[in-house]
Amino acid sequence: MSVDGNTVESVNSFVYLGSLQSLDGQCRPDLTCRIGLACAVMTSLKRIWGDKCLTLNTKLRIYQTLVLSVLLYAADTWTLLSADMRTLDAFPQKCLRQLLGIKWYDRVRNDEVLQRTGLTSLSNLLSRRRISVFGHVARLDNVTLVNMALQLHINVLLNRPFDRTWRRPPGRPRNKWVDQLRNDSTRPIVDLWKRAVDRRHGGATT
Repeated sequence: MSVDGNTVESVNSFVYLGSLQSLDGQCRPDLTCRIGLACAVMTSLKRIWGDKCLTLNTKLRIYQTLVLSVLLYAADTWTLLSADMRTLDAFPQKCLRQLLGIKWYDRVRNDEVLQRTGLTSLSNLLSRRRISVFGHVARLDNVTLVNMALQLHINVLLNRPFDRTWRRPPGRPRNKWVDQLRNDSTRPIVDLWKRAVDRRHGGATT
C-alpha cells in the first residue's frame, strides 16, 4: 500500500500513541497489553508495598499515580465485553489486596477491599470517564471528524435525515462505545448530547 508516495506495510496490529490497535477493532489486545505493563510497574514497586513505614494512604496515592494510570491509559475509548470487564476488574483487586496485606485464604470479599481502601470499582470509574469524554467530543467544533461521527449517531436517534444508501454489514452487530454510555448514565444519550452542547454555548446545565 502506498500513501503520499510512501510504502506502508500491511499489519494486523500496530501501536498508535501508546495504544495497541488491532485489525478487528477489538480492545482485548490493548487491554491485555495494559495489564502487562501495569503488572510490571506493580512488581517494580514491591519494596514500597511491603514498607511498614508508609501509610496506606501514601501507598494508595502511589498506586493510583503509577499503576492505575498505566492500566487505564486510553481506557475511556475501549469497547468492553463482559469478559473484558471481568478481566480488568480482577487486576486492581489483586493489587489492592497486596497493599492491604490480604492473603488468598483470608476470605475477604471484593466489596470489602474497596471499602477499606475508599476506592471505587473500575466499572464506575470508567463510566464517569466515558461520560466525560462524550461531553468533550460533543463540545468540539462541528467540523471535527469525531464530533461529526458522534453527531451522526445522535441524528439517527432523533430520526433526522442521513445517508439512506448506507447498509449495515451482515452478521451480529458489534458492541459500540455509545452502547456502553447507555449503561453509564440514567439519562438518554440525546439528553447528554444536548447538555454538553449547551455548556459549549454557555447555556443552562441543569
